[in-house]
Amino acid sequence: MAKQNINFDYFWRDYNEILPADAYPGGVDTHGQNVYVGLASVEEIPGVYPTAIRPGKTVVVPIDGRREASKFKQILLYTGSKQPERLKWMTSGAALLSSIPKSNHLILAGIEGRNRLYIGRQRDQGEIVIGKILTDDVNNVLMWYANDHTEASVSTYEILTYDTSVNVDFDIK
Repeated sequence: MAKQNINFDYFWRDYNEILPADAYPGGVDTHGQNVYVGLASVEEIPGVYPTAIRPGKTVVVPIDGRREASKFKQILLYTGSKQPERLKWMTSGAALLSSIPKSNHLILAGIEGRNRLYIGRQRDQGEIVIGKILTDDVNNVLMWYANDHTEASVSTYEILTYDTSVNVDFDIK
């Protein structure tokens, strides 16, 4: 069993089409509905990849195009009512990843080949998209996402971080 890091106030839970109350919304779509941060895999390609979860819709993964997720799907959760303050979207881009403050830890969301994947978001035609940030080329770190029936990339995006400099008061009863 993996050890839980008690210093971080977020975790992943299996997603079975039921939205947990403590799910972390990654943004709002053009219809005003929350889009959630998720992880998923596909049957034919090993790995776990960041993706968007839209309740009531098929979960798709940006890997070699656009693929429907297999049975493995997880959703990002946070603990406590004040914890979302620590989860922050930082403006970044292909050559800006190193400019993120040291107090903001990138949230690891998977591995592709030998490269770490992180969680990114961007607007595409007014729609919020969540995708993978592939760190294979440190001078050109792109965000990849499922777009129609293909996999598209952008060089400017926001990356999800956990800010350890935020002080959060706990209300223990």
